[in-house]
Amino acid sequence: MKEPTIQDIARLARVSLGTVSNVLNARPSVKEELVLRVNAAAQKLGYRRNANAASLRSNQTDMIAVAVPNIENAFFSEIVSSIEHLGIAERKGVMFLTTSEDQERAQRQVHSLISRRVDGLIIVPSFDFQPMIPDLETYGVPVVLVDRVEKENPFPSVAVDNFQAGYVGGRHLFDAGHRRVAFFGHGHRFWILNQRRKGFLAAAREAGTAELCPSYEFSLDPEDIRATSLEILARKDRPQAIYAASNIAAKGVIPAIQALGLRVPDDIALLVMDDFEALTLLSPAVSVVAQPSTAIAETGWRMLQALIAGERLRAKHVRLPARLIVRGSTLLKPVAKQVAAR
Repeated sequence: MKEPTIQDIARLARVSLGTVSNVLNARPSVKEELVLRVNAAAQKLGYRRNANAASLRSNQTDMIAVAVPNIENAFFSEIVSSIEHLGIAERKGVMFLTTSEDQERAQRQVHSLISRRVDGLIIVPSFDFQPMIPDLETYGVPVVLVDRVEKENPFPSVAVDNFQAGYVGGRHLFDAGHRRVAFFGHGHRFWILNQRRKGFLAAAREAGTAELCPSYEFSLDPEDIRATSLEILARKDRPQAIYAASNIAAKGVIPAIQALGLRVPDDIALLVMDDFEALTLLSPAVSVVAQPSTAIAETGWRMLQALIAGERLRAKHVRLPARLIVRGSTLLKPVAKQVAAR
Protein backbone atom coordinates (compact mmCIF):
# COMPACT_ATOMS: atom_id res chain seq x y z
CA MET A 1 0.00 0.00 0.00
CA LYS A 2 1.32 3.42 -0.91
CA GLU A 3 2.58 5.53 1.99
CA PRO A 4 0.52 8.71 2.48
CA THR A 5 2.23 11.95 1.47
CA ILE A 6 1.83 15.54 2.61
CA GLN A 7 -0.21 16.10 -0.56
CA ASP A 8 -2.72 13.53 0.75
CA ILE A 9 -2.82 15.34 4.08
CA ALA A 10 -3.36 18.70 2.37
CA ARG A 11 -6.20 17.26 0.28
CA LEU A 12 -7.95 15.69 3.28
CA ALA A 13 -7.46 18.72 5.54
CA ARG A 14 -8.38 21.12 2.72
CA VAL A 15 -5.26 23.25 3.23
CA SER A 16 -2.21 24.16 1.17
CA LEU A 17 0.98 22.10 1.04
CA GLY A 18 2.77 25.00 2.69
CA THR A 19 0.38 24.85 5.65
CA VAL A 20 0.95 21.11 6.05
CA SER A 21 4.72 21.65 5.93
CA ASN A 22 4.50 24.44 8.51
CA VAL A 23 2.43 22.29 10.87
CA LEU A 24 4.66 19.23 10.53
CA ASN A 25 7.72 21.40 11.12
CA ALA A 26 6.09 23.03 14.18
CA ARG A 27 6.33 26.55 12.84
CA PRO A 28 4.41 29.01 15.06
CA SER A 29 2.75 31.01 12.27
CA VAL A 30 -0.17 28.60 11.67
CA LYS A 31 -3.62 29.16 13.18
CA GLU A 32 -4.65 26.62 15.83
CA GLU A 33 -7.68 25.52 13.80
CA LEU A 34 -5.45 24.59 10.85
CA VAL A 35 -2.97 22.80 13.12
CA LEU A 36 -5.78 20.62 14.47
CA ARG A 37 -7.09 19.86 10.96
CA VAL A 38 -3.66 18.92 9.63
CA ASN A 39 -2.79 16.74 12.61
CA ALA A 40 -6.17 15.00 12.45
CA ALA A 41 -5.72 14.30 8.73
CA ALA A 42 -2.19 12.99 9.28
CA GLN A 43 -3.38 10.67 12.04
CA LYS A 44 -6.32 9.39 9.99
CA LEU A 45 -4.07 8.62 7.02
CA GLY A 46 -1.45 6.95 9.17
CA TYR A 47 1.19 9.39 8.02
CA ARG A 48 4.65 8.65 9.41
CA ARG A 49 7.00 11.59 9.36
CA ASN A 50 10.35 11.05 7.67
CA ALA A 51 12.61 11.25 10.72
CA ASN A 52 15.62 12.29 8.70
CA ALA A 53 13.67 15.09 7.06
CA ALA A 54 12.33 16.24 10.42
CA SER A 55 15.80 16.48 11.88
CA LEU A 56 17.00 18.39 8.86
CA ARG A 57 14.31 21.02 9.34
CA SER A 58 15.01 21.59 13.05
CA ASN A 59 17.57 24.30 12.36
CA GLN A 60 18.01 26.73 9.50
CA THR A 61 21.38 26.86 7.79
CA ASP A 62 20.95 29.96 5.59
CA MET A 63 21.84 27.69 2.68
CA ILE A 64 19.74 27.63 -0.50
CA ALA A 65 20.10 25.07 -3.28
CA VAL A 66 19.42 25.75 -6.95
CA ALA A 67 19.01 22.98 -9.54
CA VAL A 68 19.05 23.71 -13.28
CA PRO A 69 19.17 21.35 -16.27
CA ASN A 70 22.42 22.91 -17.53
CA ILE A 71 24.32 26.19 -17.50
CA GLU A 72 25.13 26.18 -21.22
CA ASN A 73 21.60 27.45 -21.81
CA ALA A 74 21.86 31.26 -21.72
CA PHE A 75 18.56 31.70 -19.89
CA PHE A 76 19.47 29.22 -17.15
CA SER A 77 22.85 30.90 -16.80
CA GLU A 78 21.13 34.26 -16.24
CA ILE A 79 18.86 32.71 -13.59
CA VAL A 80 21.87 31.24 -11.78
CA SER A 81 23.78 34.53 -11.91
CA SER A 82 20.83 36.53 -10.55
CA ILE A 83 20.26 34.12 -7.66
CA GLU A 84 23.95 34.12 -6.83
CA HIS A 85 23.90 37.92 -6.53
CA LEU A 86 20.82 37.76 -4.30
CA GLY A 87 22.53 35.25 -2.04
CA ILE A 88 25.60 37.46 -1.72
CA ALA A 89 23.49 40.54 -1.00
CA GLU A 90 21.52 38.75 1.73
CA ARG A 91 24.47 36.78 3.13
CA LYS A 92 23.00 33.40 2.34
CA GLY A 93 24.91 30.48 0.92
CA VAL A 94 23.82 29.21 -2.49
CA MET A 95 24.69 25.80 -3.91
CA PHE A 96 24.18 25.11 -7.60
CA LEU A 97 23.89 21.81 -9.42
CA THR A 98 23.00 20.66 -12.91
CA THR A 99 20.62 17.79 -13.60
CA SER A 100 21.53 17.32 -17.28
CA GLU A 101 17.87 16.64 -18.20
CA ASP A 102 18.27 13.30 -16.37
CA GLN A 103 15.45 12.55 -13.94
CA GLU A 104 17.37 9.87 -12.01
CA ARG A 105 20.39 12.14 -11.69
CA ALA A 106 18.11 14.96 -10.53
CA GLN A 107 16.62 12.75 -7.80
CA ARG A 108 20.08 11.75 -6.56
CA GLN A 109 21.20 15.37 -6.56
CA VAL A 110 18.18 16.52 -4.59
CA HIS A 111 18.69 13.75 -2.02
CA SER A 112 22.28 14.93 -1.66
CA LEU A 113 21.17 18.52 -1.16
CA ILE A 114 18.66 17.55 1.51
CA SER A 115 21.40 15.68 3.38
CA ARG A 116 23.39 18.92 3.45
CA ARG A 117 20.53 20.59 5.33
CA VAL A 118 19.52 23.28 2.87
CA ASP A 119 16.71 25.60 3.95
CA GLY A 120 14.99 25.50 0.57
CA LEU A 121 15.21 24.58 -3.10
CA ILE A 122 14.78 26.56 -6.30
CA ILE A 123 14.37 24.12 -9.17
CA VAL A 124 14.25 24.58 -12.92
CA PRO A 125 12.58 21.21 -13.65
CA SER A 126 13.84 18.71 -16.15
CA PHE A 127 11.24 17.78 -18.75
CA ASP A 128 10.40 14.57 -16.86
CA PHE A 129 10.07 16.20 -13.45
CA GLN A 130 6.83 14.53 -12.31
CA PRO A 131 8.48 11.46 -10.65
CA MET A 132 10.35 13.78 -8.26
CA ILE A 133 7.22 15.36 -6.79
CA PRO A 134 6.42 12.66 -4.15
CA ASP A 135 9.97 12.76 -2.76
CA LEU A 136 9.95 16.53 -2.48
CA GLU A 137 6.58 16.47 -0.74
CA THR A 138 7.78 13.84 1.73
CA TYR A 139 10.81 15.85 2.75
CA GLY A 140 8.73 18.94 3.44
CA VAL A 141 11.52 21.29 2.38
CA PRO A 142 10.27 24.57 0.86
CA VAL A 143 10.43 24.37 -2.94
CA VAL A 144 9.85 26.96 -5.66
CA LEU A 145 9.83 26.00 -9.33
CA VAL A 146 11.17 28.34 -11.98
CA ASP A 147 10.57 28.41 -15.76
CA ARG A 148 9.48 24.94 -16.94
CA VAL A 149 6.27 24.90 -14.96
CA GLU A 150 3.37 22.77 -16.12
CA LYS A 151 -0.28 23.50 -15.44
CA GLU A 152 -0.67 20.72 -12.87
CA ASN A 153 1.97 21.53 -10.28
CA PRO A 154 1.69 21.41 -6.46
CA PHE A 155 4.62 23.72 -5.74
CA PRO A 156 4.77 27.53 -5.86
CA SER A 157 6.18 28.69 -9.18
CA VAL A 158 7.30 31.63 -11.27
CA ALA A 159 7.72 31.69 -15.04
CA VAL A 160 7.17 33.77 -18.12
CA ASP A 161 3.65 33.86 -19.54
CA ASN A 162 4.39 31.45 -22.38
CA PHE A 163 1.09 31.96 -24.20
CA GLN A 164 1.67 35.73 -24.20
CA ALA A 165 5.25 35.20 -25.40
CA GLY A 166 4.02 33.18 -28.37
CA TYR A 167 1.29 35.69 -29.15
CA VAL A 168 3.53 38.78 -28.96
CA GLY A 169 6.11 37.19 -31.25
CA GLY A 170 3.55 36.09 -33.80
CA ARG A 171 1.76 39.43 -33.72
CA HIS A 172 5.03 41.25 -34.45
CA LEU A 173 5.85 39.08 -37.46
CA PHE A 174 2.39 39.48 -38.95
CA ASP A 175 2.36 43.22 -38.31
CA ALA A 176 5.73 43.44 -40.08
CA GLY A 177 4.08 42.08 -43.23
CA HIS A 178 5.05 38.40 -43.10
CA ARG A 179 2.31 35.91 -43.92
CA ARG A 180 3.93 32.48 -44.25
CA VAL A 181 5.47 32.18 -40.79
CA ALA A 182 6.77 28.86 -39.45
CA PHE A 183 6.85 28.03 -35.75
CA PHE A 184 9.85 25.94 -34.70
CA GLY A 185 9.16 24.15 -31.40
CA HIS A 186 9.95 20.92 -29.57
CA GLY A 187 6.93 18.64 -29.51
CA HIS A 188 3.70 18.15 -27.61
CA ARG A 189 5.29 16.70 -24.47
CA PHE A 190 6.84 20.09 -23.70
CA TRP A 191 4.00 22.00 -22.07
CA ILE A 192 5.66 25.42 -22.13
CA LEU A 193 6.41 25.10 -25.86
CA ASN A 194 2.79 24.12 -26.47
CA GLN A 195 1.69 27.30 -24.73
CA ARG A 196 3.98 29.38 -26.93
CA ARG A 197 2.64 27.61 -30.01
CA LYS A 198 -0.96 28.26 -28.94
CA GLY A 199 -0.17 31.95 -28.47
CA PHE A 200 1.48 32.11 -31.88
CA LEU A 201 -1.49 30.40 -33.56
CA ALA A 202 -3.89 32.80 -31.83
CA ALA A 203 -1.98 35.68 -33.44
CA ALA A 204 -2.04 33.86 -36.80
CA ARG A 205 -5.82 33.44 -36.62
CA GLU A 206 -6.24 37.12 -35.84
CA ALA A 207 -4.10 37.96 -38.88
CA GLY A 208 -6.08 35.55 -41.07
CA THR A 209 -2.97 33.55 -41.96
CA ALA A 210 -3.30 30.43 -39.80
CA GLU A 211 -3.53 28.12 -42.84
CA LEU A 212 -0.20 29.49 -44.10
CA CYS A 213 1.69 28.95 -40.84
CA PRO A 214 3.09 25.45 -40.26
CA SER A 215 4.35 24.28 -36.88
CA TYR A 216 7.44 22.07 -36.78
CA GLU A 217 8.47 19.96 -33.81
CA PHE A 218 12.12 19.08 -33.18
CA SER A 219 14.23 17.17 -30.69
CA LEU A 220 16.47 19.06 -28.27
CA ASP A 221 19.53 18.40 -30.44
CA PRO A 222 20.61 21.55 -32.36
CA GLU A 223 22.25 19.41 -35.03
CA ASP A 224 18.95 17.62 -35.72
CA ILE A 225 17.23 20.99 -35.90
CA ARG A 226 19.89 22.26 -38.31
CA ALA A 227 19.48 19.25 -40.63
CA THR A 228 15.69 19.54 -40.75
CA SER A 229 15.88 23.33 -41.14
CA LEU A 230 18.13 22.91 -44.17
CA GLU A 231 15.46 20.74 -45.78
CA ILE A 232 12.61 23.14 -44.94
CA LEU A 233 14.47 26.27 -46.05
CA ALA A 234 15.64 24.73 -49.33
CA ARG A 235 12.05 24.35 -50.55
CA LYS A 236 10.62 26.74 -53.12
CA ASP A 237 7.68 27.43 -50.83
CA ARG A 238 9.84 28.03 -47.77
CA PRO A 239 8.33 30.26 -45.07
CA GLN A 240 8.87 34.01 -45.20
CA ALA A 241 9.68 34.08 -41.50
CA ILE A 242 10.56 31.73 -38.66
CA TYR A 243 9.67 32.03 -35.00
CA ALA A 244 12.29 29.89 -33.20
CA ALA A 245 10.48 29.22 -29.94
CA SER A 246 13.58 28.48 -27.85
CA ASN A 247 17.26 29.30 -27.87
CA ILE A 248 17.90 25.63 -28.66
CA ALA A 249 15.82 25.95 -31.83
CA ALA A 250 17.69 29.14 -32.70
CA LYS A 251 21.05 27.38 -32.42
CA GLY A 252 19.85 24.90 -35.02
CA VAL A 253 18.11 27.19 -37.49
CA ILE A 254 20.68 30.01 -37.66
CA PRO A 255 23.47 27.76 -39.05
CA ALA A 256 20.99 26.42 -41.61
CA ILE A 257 20.13 29.95 -42.79
CA GLN A 258 23.83 30.77 -43.07
CA ALA A 259 24.66 27.52 -44.89
CA LEU A 260 22.05 28.24 -47.56
CA GLY A 261 23.27 31.81 -48.01
CA LEU A 262 19.84 33.26 -47.24
CA ARG A 263 19.71 36.98 -46.52
CA VAL A 264 18.01 38.10 -43.32
CA PRO A 265 15.39 39.55 -43.41
CA ASP A 266 15.11 39.85 -47.22
CA ASP A 267 14.99 36.10 -47.93
CA ILE A 268 13.89 34.91 -44.51
CA ALA A 269 12.96 36.82 -41.36
CA LEU A 270 13.91 35.41 -37.97
CA LEU A 271 12.50 35.92 -34.48
CA VAL A 272 13.87 34.03 -31.46
CA MET A 273 12.39 33.30 -28.04
CA ASP A 274 15.07 34.19 -25.45
CA ASP A 275 17.76 36.81 -25.76
CA PHE A 276 21.45 35.96 -25.64
CA GLU A 277 24.56 37.88 -26.61
CA ALA A 278 25.35 36.02 -29.82
CA LEU A 279 22.08 37.23 -31.35
CA THR A 280 23.22 40.86 -31.07
CA LEU A 281 26.52 40.09 -32.82
CA LEU A 282 24.92 38.78 -36.01
CA SER A 283 24.27 41.09 -38.94
CA PRO A 284 21.53 42.07 -38.77
CA ALA A 285 21.01 41.60 -35.05
CA VAL A 286 18.18 39.19 -34.29
CA SER A 287 14.80 40.31 -32.93
CA VAL A 288 13.76 38.43 -29.80
CA VAL A 289 10.98 37.80 -27.34
CA ALA A 290 12.93 38.09 -24.10
CA GLN A 291 12.10 36.42 -20.83
CA PRO A 292 12.53 38.67 -17.78
CA SER A 293 15.22 36.43 -16.29
CA THR A 294 16.25 38.80 -13.50
CA ALA A 295 12.64 39.39 -12.42
CA ILE A 296 11.92 35.64 -12.57
CA ALA A 297 14.95 34.87 -10.39
CA GLU A 298 14.15 37.63 -7.89
CA THR A 299 10.49 36.59 -7.64
CA GLY A 300 11.43 32.95 -7.10
CA TRP A 301 13.94 33.96 -4.44
CA ARG A 302 11.42 36.12 -2.56
CA MET A 303 8.80 33.38 -2.71
CA LEU A 304 11.25 30.85 -1.29
CA GLN A 305 12.36 33.16 1.53
CA ALA A 306 8.70 33.70 2.44
CA LEU A 307 8.08 29.94 2.55
CA ILE A 308 11.15 29.40 4.73
CA ALA A 309 9.87 32.07 7.12
CA GLY A 310 6.48 30.34 7.27
CA GLU A 311 4.68 33.22 5.58
CA ARG A 312 1.65 32.93 3.31
CA LEU A 313 2.34 33.70 -0.34
CA ARG A 314 0.21 36.40 -1.92
CA ALA A 315 0.20 34.39 -5.16
CA LYS A 316 1.23 30.76 -5.48
CA HIS A 317 1.82 30.84 -9.24
CA VAL A 318 3.31 33.99 -10.77
CA ARG A 319 3.47 34.58 -14.53
CA LEU A 320 5.48 37.51 -15.87
CA PRO A 321 5.12 39.05 -19.35
CA ALA A 322 7.75 38.56 -22.03
CA ARG A 323 9.19 41.62 -23.80
CA LEU A 324 9.53 42.07 -27.56
CA ILE A 325 12.89 43.52 -28.64
CA VAL A 326 12.82 44.50 -32.32
CA ARG A 327 16.09 44.43 -34.23
CA GLY A 328 16.94 44.08 -37.88
CA SER A 329 16.07 40.44 -38.53
CA THR A 330 12.30 40.83 -38.77
CA LEU A 331 11.72 44.17 -40.49
CA LEU A 332 10.72 44.07 -44.14
CA LYS A 333 11.95 46.77 -46.48
CA PRO A 334 9.10 48.88 -47.98
CA VAL A 335 9.38 47.23 -51.42
CA ALA A 336 9.51 43.75 -49.99
CA LYS A 337 6.55 44.54 -47.76
CA GLN A 338 4.47 45.52 -50.79
CA VAL A 339 5.37 42.29 -52.61
CA ALA A 340 4.53 40.19 -49.54
CA ALA A 341 1.12 41.85 -49.28
CA ARG A 342 0.07 40.86 -52.81
